[in-house]
Amino acid sequence: MLKILSKILRTTTIRESRINDQIRSLAGFRPGNIDLYRCALTHKSLAGASTGDQIIDTNNERLEYLGDAILSAIIADYLFSVYPACNEGFLTKMRSRIVSRSNLNKIALKMGFDKMIIAHTVAIPNKKHIYGNALEAFIGAVYMDKGFCSCKHFVIKKIFRPHLDLDRLECEDSDFKSQIIQWGQKNKQEVCFESYELSEENKSNPVFVATIRIMDMPAGEGFGSTKKEAQQLAARHALKNLSS
Repeated sequence: MLKILSKILRTTTIRESRINDQIRSLAGFRPGNIDLYRCALTHKSLAGASTGDQIIDTNNERLEYLGDAILSAIIADYLFSVYPACNEGFLTKMRSRIVSRSNLNKIALKMGFDKMIIAHTVAIPNKKHIYGNALEAFIGAVYMDKGFCSCKHFVIKKIFRPHLDLDRLECEDSDFKSQIIQWGQKNKQEVCFESYELSEENKSNPVFVATIRIMDMPAGEGFGSTKKEAQQLAARHALKNLSS
């Protein structure tokens, strides 16, 4: 009995040590509340799964919500300092580009979140945005564990400086939905978006379809794992059709 207990404790200690090392390597500090970071890296696809001695009943959605708000505040403060002569419209557009799903996913993959996230393997291939979500959840965990100042330091030192190319983002305009709406206003053409979920059978891996109609005529269609993504792809398709 003592040997079994000793083996369990040793295995748990090794696992905890590995997680601590991963977080220290990623964030540059020793975590205080390890459970926060474990939760930040746990995708909802594992809800109800068993780890052998316990049932997983938490996921990173709440921390993602918190991290999204904290990240937005840090970005606003950062851009306000970096661009002292720019107006509110420019700052808002730059912030939107930084927190876009595609940009956060790229940053998360560069930081190695794909190797750390705990998720059902079936959910990963078609849900690339889970890495960006995990990054936001991790930021929420840092905020809860270390406070706002330390969280801001982590975001700027470990995310912005090595992975954020502001010059590239300044030249980028990937908000296709806004572009097609502006085109409609300029040309006095009514632009409508129609979106729906393709199938509700697989709740963990939904697919949305979006169609853009211009003057009640179909102009573009897009598919995505979120309604927003589908609308953006539909808008891009419509813009290509209009320019051809």
